[in-house]
Amino acid sequence: MAKKNKEPEFIRSALNTPMINYRVYYMNKSEKLKNFLLSFVLGGAAGLIFYGGQFRDSEGLPTTATMIGNVVIFVVVGLIISKIFMPIRNKQLKDKRKRELTSQFRELLSAVSTSLSGGMNMQESLASAHEDLKLQYSANAYIVKETEEMLNGMKNNILLEEMLLSLGERSEIDDIRNFGIVFSMCFRTGGNLKDIVRRTNNIISEKIEISEEIETAIASNKMQFSCMMVIPFVIVIMLRTMSSSFAASFATPVGIAGMTIAIIIFLIAYKLGQKIMDVKG
Repeated sequence: MAKKNKEPEFIRSALNTPMINYRVYYMNKSEKLKNFLLSFVLGGAAGLIFYGGQFRDSEGLPTTATMIGNVVIFVVVGLIISKIFMPIRNKQLKDKRKRELTSQFRELLSAVSTSLSGGMNMQESLASAHEDLKLQYSANAYIVKETEEMLNGMKNNILLEEMLLSLGERSEIDDIRNFGIVFSMCFRTGGNLKDIVRRTNNIISEKIEISEEIETAIASNKMQFSCMMVIPFVIVIMLRTMSSSFAASFATPVGIAGMTIAIIIFLIAYKLGQKIMDVKG
């Protein structure tokens, strides 16, 4: 079977400039190392909590085999957790970048709408918004780079709607994609651009505000959920440290099987909890 090609991190614009492909996210070396080490250490520690202390002698004292077993458990479980965690973290970073772009795009529309209301044409409004956004964010912000590319494209006789549609496809953000489509139709038919920009800005602002209100409303539930996810680790640590008989039972075949079943149930509960808490923009 042919290997599936990875989607590129950058896509060439109409000006042949490499622009961010927001549909994917590839961690840099620093992010990969930081997230790998974090997941590896935490995963290894969790492995020792649930499966550590095997191969003790008849008196329940650790042996050389116990030490070797703990190292093997730490490394194996740490690698497994890292393998599971890295794609999850990658998706989190991708979603975070999309949220930032959506918020920044709202500010772009707000600035353009103000300039259009002041009598400027679209290119002048975009140039004015570009300067405002550089002051509000930074020269390297996503929307600043995108706006700069639009201005350069217009100077080279590339249609603005073409670049907006390209941004919509690269971002996979419905609001940006829909705005590009509506703007294209409006521009061709001589519609009211000022009204289109204002309405789109209002719609995006309302959606963001609703999402923020929902996040605020369920913030306490998320905190409770996070605490509940820690409780199994605390209980197992207490049982291991407070009772030698309980600690010994974890090393038996029945104890290992029971612990594995409990972990599977725990992971299913965690996955369901994440889905329930997930707020779609």
